[in-house]
Amino acid sequence: MPLFTTAFPFSFPWPAQVYAVLNKYPNPLAPHVVSMDVLERTILPDGTIRSERLIGVQQDSPRWVTRLLGTPDVTFVREVSFVVPSCLPNPSQPAASVTTSTTAHLEPPKLLMASTNLTLSYLLQCRESISYLPHPWPYTPETASTLAPLADQISLREDDEPATSPLPSNSPKAHPLSHPTLPPSTLFSQSALIYSTGMMASNPYPPIGISKHSPIPPLSQPRAGTAPQRAAGKRVERWSTDRFEMNAENGRRAMEYAAGRFWDEFMKDASLNGA
Repeated sequence: MPLFTTAFPFSFPWPAQVYAVLNKYPNPLAPHVVSMDVLERTILPDGTIRSERLIGVQQDSPRWVTRLLGTPDVTFVREVSFVVPSCLPNPSQPAASVTTSTTAHLEPPKLLMASTNLTLSYLLQCRESISYLPHPWPYTPETASTLAPLADQISLREDDEPATSPLPSNSPKAHPLSHPTLPPSTLFSQSALIYSTGMMASNPYPPIGISKHSPIPPLSQPRAGTAPQRAAGKRVERWSTDRFEMNAENGRRAMEYAAGRFWDEFMKDASLNGA
């Protein structure tokens, strides 16, 4: 049951990064995503925006995967996201401990996302969790004064093309979606648990122990009955993890492109209006 995890900062303030996530597709750096349908979008009583989307993915699979799983041309993924405002006190800091000499920091605004595959879910499950948080947090005037210009800390990799991954100016405050109470960068965290199910289950599933804090342990289904079935399940898990890791790298570049495209369009509009 491979577990894929990654985390890195984006050189855009949190509001700009959230805007880029919600407007990421269509994207030339992620051609495998062929459709994006919003199924539902609601505002919860606390101001949280809940969205549910159906994502269509088309990608070439090896012949052995197609023959083994019967993979269709387009597979579908269900994604649920929550844009949580910064309005809840930090529960780790008791109210009684806050005095006039201390600061009660709020919880940062968050974009939380969870997704799972719908196609072939009876043979393979990919459960993904993503978060976007302002970075660093808490962000105070003291923190801001010690931050070096973000553009000097985060740069494009050598194989990135500046034309397709534009970055903002050296001043984070110049970004149209920046805010004095938010830091100039966003921390991206991603994890994905991939495991075979049904007749190819290499291990009992759902795996017990994903969260030791869960009050209800998940029920566990038995693994596949024969050794060849379990071997096939492990091989599919390894291939799926490698493909997921490759797509995650492409997704990072696509996200940088989406956020940079917004910045580039803003600067172009500003220059036209200024003229």
